[in-house]
Amino acid sequence: MIFSATGQAGPGSEVSRQALMLTVGAGVMVLATMIDYRAWWRAAPWLYAMLLGLLVAVLLVGTAAKGAQRWIDLGPLGAFQPSEPAKLLLILVLARVLAGEEEDDEEPPGARFFKGMVLIGLPMLLIMLQPDLGTAIATASVGMAMMYVAGIPRAWLLGVVAMALSVFPFVLHDYQRERLMVFLNPEADPTGSGWNILQSRIAIGSGGVWGKGLFQGTQNQLDFVPEHHTDFIFTVLAEEMGLVGSVVLLMLLAGLVYSAFRTAQATRSRYGSYLAAGIGTLFAVHILVNLGMTVGLCPVVGIPLPFLSYGGSAAITTLAGLGILNSLWLRRPRAPD
Repeated sequence: MIFSATGQAGPGSEVSRQALMLTVGAGVMVLATMIDYRAWWRAAPWLYAMLLGLLVAVLLVGTAAKGAQRWIDLGPLGAFQPSEPAKLLLILVLARVLAGEEEDDEEPPGARFFKGMVLIGLPMLLIMLQPDLGTAIATASVGMAMMYVAGIPRAWLLGVVAMALSVFPFVLHDYQRERLMVFLNPEADPTGSGWNILQSRIAIGSGGVWGKGLFQGTQNQLDFVPEHHTDFIFTVLAEEMGLVGSVVLLMLLAGLVYSAFRTAQATRSRYGSYLAAGIGTLFAVHILVNLGMTVGLCPVVGIPLPFLSYGGSAAITTLAGLGILNSLWLRRPRAPD
């Protein structure tokens, strides 16, 4: 899909760089599979320090592009986006706080709720300073879901959501407010701020049932859809492979999320269960928000689609998450032979 969107496959192209990152990510996945997931519990304080260090570093030495400072230039290795691994690191740390210091010594809900809000709040503040609304939403969603699974009272979580929504309009930048207004009525500015959503809908609808064929999508090949190799890559697949290809993709992604939550149920360790639930929620949020914004059901917030969107940081982080799920599944309790 990236090759179809860019039309380039030589050295230095997006396709070759993504292939390299996927190879690195596969190695990271194997390594994460081999590591006992309980090692992350012991390393949680250091992981949180790393998380904050990465997010502070991007504000100090990061590269600005398109009105945001989200990347660190690594020279020939390309750009590194710290907010991507930061989401996975936060899951590893938050799972420990929610599980308690010992497996048989769970803290009261109030203490876990307060600690969890602090752990989530600091990274979110740093992410909003970049600014990166999509990652901030994903981080908050994962944190709330993990606390819900951990038994934090629903009323407390709803109260936090209500407070966040009340201050939400006052912390947005002008272009972010514009995206929200365009989401409500993209036809108001069809050749300006509403262009992305409208062209995305046209591309998806033009694919029909069977699609126009690989590399034959006119909306794609003529570059009508902006960012169609990153955030809007689903439009390429939908136009060229149609409804059938889209349904197959949705089934595969749904199976991935289902497997993560099945792993959470199979792991009797509280820490392991919260860990799997957090990773599954992270995948689900990325999938739902990305697909939602391509069809006009969500505002355009810049969240990649796992396994399809171009982006090395996101690819490696996704595969690292899969490796941790593998570790959890391999070390689950089993019935005696």
